[in-house]
Amino acid sequence: MLQRLSLLWKRFTPLEEQLFAQIRTVLPHSMQPIFDAQVAAINHVQRLPPAWNEIDYYCRRGGRNYWNTVRTFPCTDDFHLAEVVFHVEGKRYRATLTSIGGHIFDFAILPGPKKVAFSTWTEPAHATLLGDPRRAPTGQREPEALPPVWKDFVSRHPDEPTRAWALYDETTAYRTTFDDAEYLILAERHGPQFLLSRVDSQDGGFFYLSDHHGPPERFLGDLDELIGSSG
Repeated sequence: MLQRLSLLWKRFTPLEEQLFAQIRTVLPHSMQPIFDAQVAAINHVQRLPPAWNEIDYYCRRGGRNYWNTVRTFPCTDDFHLAEVVFHVEGKRYRATLTSIGGHIFDFAILPGPKKVAFSTWTEPAHATLLGDPRRAPTGQREPEALPPVWKDFVSRHPDEPTRAWALYDETTAYRTTFDDAEYLILAERHGPQFLLSRVDSQDGGFFYLSDHHGPPERFLGDLDELIGSSG
């Protein structure tokens, strides 16, 4: 508890400081000063409960996001910049840093790191560059790999303005983390309700979530009954 109280006057936990340091080592040399400037500009951090699976970083001015005066990467796409694999007391963790609009945005960390955010890493970490921040932007997000059953379902149910559910394809599905797993949000409706699939799953199964807090539950029902006939 006393360690977490230190966040009242410190921006980052020791975990985040180590992650930023590791990622800096794998960035192209010309991008390191830009990365340093972005890290230095962060003045608001949001660690999502309960386990800090997602940690978001903001540069704010007057209560609004304001990166205008901070140097940005040439690539302004939404893409995975780098990942770090580290261990604490024999347990493996993976942190992936995303870049949006030319600046770093968030870490997705599995499993949730809250309990080890102030702990010492027990093995050498390994950082990997996932996307080159020097490349020209394409204006598109990195496509996600969707379950074949879902791709077929979306092709048979073109989007309609009156549909209660919003259906997502390879370019609009987005990731979220719960506990020890990362999920793709495939569809959602106001309420909220979500249909998801696990990113690392090989069975193509689906999960259902009735609110923002989780955890998702395995969905064994019929997609047409849940989504296809809803209005």
